[in-house]
Amino acid sequence: MLGILDADEVEAFENHLTECRRCALDLRDFAVVPDLIDEADAGGMLRGTAPERPDGKSVRVMLDAVAARRRRRRWFVAQGVAAAAAGVIAVTAVVTTLVVGGNDNGSNQAGGTQNPSTSTSQTRVANNSTDSSMQVQQQDPNSGVFTKITASDEPWGTSMDIEVSGMSGPSKGSLVAVGGAGRVAQVTSWFAPEPVAGDKKTIRLQANVAMRWHEIASFRIHDENGKTLLEVVAS
Repeated sequence: MLGILDADEVEAFENHLTECRRCALDLRDFAVVPDLIDEADAGGMLRGTAPERPDGKSVRVMLDAVAARRRRRRWFVAQGVAAAAAGVIAVTAVVTTLVVGGNDNGSNQAGGTQNPSTSTSQTRVANNSTDSSMQVQQQDPNSGVFTKITASDEPWGTSMDIEVSGMSGPSKGSLVAVGGAGRVAQVTSWFAPEPVAGDKKTIRLQANVAMRWHEIASFRIHDENGKTLLEVVAS
């Protein structure tokens, strides 16, 4: 079909097809035309013969060549993306190693200069270490609500194991953390079931809050109406 083009024009046309998907799809619609022409010629419907391409290639052969070029190009692009991803992972690993090493050194130095009268766990929490824990517990004499909070300082905040008992059910309770600057963050909530034969069950929870332990001034337990049942000083 493209027999009127010379070799340079054919090469330019094929290069264009590798870049232009629309033209390649349009050309594929004409792939059956040479076969139809051959059938028409065999039936004597054509008086003349169509000129051949200068390079002797058919449209189907040209389409196959274009498809092969696209496959090679996609392969090279995929290899480049994989290499770039590997480089990013390697850089991230190096940076992580440096950061972790720096934090370990800082913790060791702080541990060597702590006050002998201060417990080890309190000093580590104050120095923003991530391997320390703190425990507080208290009971309100008026409401009878008791809580024990075991907290672990994390890089992103504080994780906690919480025990609550003494709530009269059925009712909903919630725990909030109050920061030194008055910031209040919801920690968790629960439903206290109705006590059986006066036995007020202990509720055990695990929760997280996006505040470091040394940033928390106190914890408060509220009932479903927002009334404070218990306040515990954290630090």
